[in-house]
Amino acid sequence: MRTAIIELNDSGILCHAADREEPAIISPGYALLHNQGVITGQQALEQAWLQPQQSFNQYWYQLSLSPLSSSNQHARHHADLAYAQLQQLYADTGQPQQMIFAMPSNTSAEHLGILLGLVKASPFHAAGLVDAAVAAASQSGLKGALLHADIQLHTTVLSELNSGERVRRQSASQYPDIPLKAIHDTWAQFIADRFIREYRYDPLHTAAGEQQLHDRLPAWIAQLNTETDIETELSAPQGDFRVRIQRSEFIAANQRRWQRLAEALNSTRYDNLLLSHRLASLPGVIDTLKAAGHDNIVTLAADASLTACLAQGDAIAAAADTTQGDTQLSFITALPALSRPGKLSVRSTTALSTGSPQQSSATHLLRSATHLLQGHRAYPLAGGLVLLSDGTPLISGKTTNNPALQPVAEISLDNGRIVLKQNNQSVAITCDDDWNDLPSGTNITIGSQTLTLIEIAS
Repeated sequence: MRTAIIELNDSGILCHAADREEPAIISPGYALLHNQGVITGQQALEQAWLQPQQSFNQYWYQLSLSPLSSSNQHARHHADLAYAQLQQLYADTGQPQQMIFAMPSNTSAEHLGILLGLVKASPFHAAGLVDAAVAAASQSGLKGALLHADIQLHTTVLSELNSGERVRRQSASQYPDIPLKAIHDTWAQFIADRFIREYRYDPLHTAAGEQQLHDRLPAWIAQLNTETDIETELSAPQGDFRVRIQRSEFIAANQRRWQRLAEALNSTRYDNLLLSHRLASLPGVIDTLKAAGHDNIVTLAADASLTACLAQGDAIAAAADTTQGDTQLSFITALPALSRPGKLSVRSTTALSTGSPQQSSATHLLRSATHLLQGHRAYPLAGGLVLLSDGTPLISGKTTNNPALQPVAEISLDNGRIVLKQNNQSVAITCDDDWNDLPSGTNITIGSQTLTLIEIAS
């Protein structure tokens, strides 16, 4: 029976069919209502500011049967919009017979009940309901008290976990004053203010300008994770306008929220803090948390929950076998601790292949890093890198003018695998993964310098 895994986080729903080699897809929790039907995901997001009266983004956060402010024959309430997105994901993943749902820790019993009702009306059935934070933590290899932090469109969720032979959720709390949508809106206003100051052009004054700014914002955010300043460009009837954005000023625009997050973390004692890729990829988050004294921060891979659900098939099936039908499925909040993370690719729905399904196993779903991160700068891995004795990366073939800094290791690609090879044993080098097959998220330490393999989406 064909199975798909869905992580229902509305900032970007991840979905992957277990028997397909295609990477997991990402579908934002946006829906656009029009006379011909309901559009969801990336297509809806790309129309959200052009058609604000027909755009919706709270239907997963407020999943209910309450009437929509604007409705038609295709959707009367939030549940209808959620149903439409589920059907689109079902089609995009090759129509699997069953789905395992990885749910946020703040999911209520009412929301679970409505979700299962939607599944009952769908051409697939639910094979399991798993806490996404528990799943992600189960393959971290960490023991003791863990705190998992993740962000959604309309809230941030902290999950307290205990990890031994099994990973168990102890409690969960949410912070609606730290929502991803408001963070993005603040940054959009910050950039708009710069265009107003330099050109007296307000991109938020028109629907087209607002949509364009929000369309380009994710790429700018990704750039400002690794660069101290970037050039932004917007097109307007008057011409193309460009302004330079400083990373420090960009971070400061949302500093109040980062401080609020640090304060929320202060209320919990933990051995390791697990940050979702969604939180960790926001410029300023890790900087602020470290400055506030939060150490032992582990950044989880984008597919952490999905790969854990693939690996935990037996445990999930065992929980499901004791029930009768979809409506009796229990919400799994404890899973066995795994020794090694799985690997999987992630990409947007806009890049979906139309090829036929191919058989594959979880061990062949490779998710490779694309860059090596040093501080705020990312070095591409495509051509290979050498590492100097002070931890500085150099693109292979380049030389250093300082004779005291000798190459001590190299990172290369070998049949799709990322391999770390030490060439000089006089310098201590440690790596928290298999040196012959390094996934994204791996830390490499040379002396006091820690480098991280990361994946930057194309």
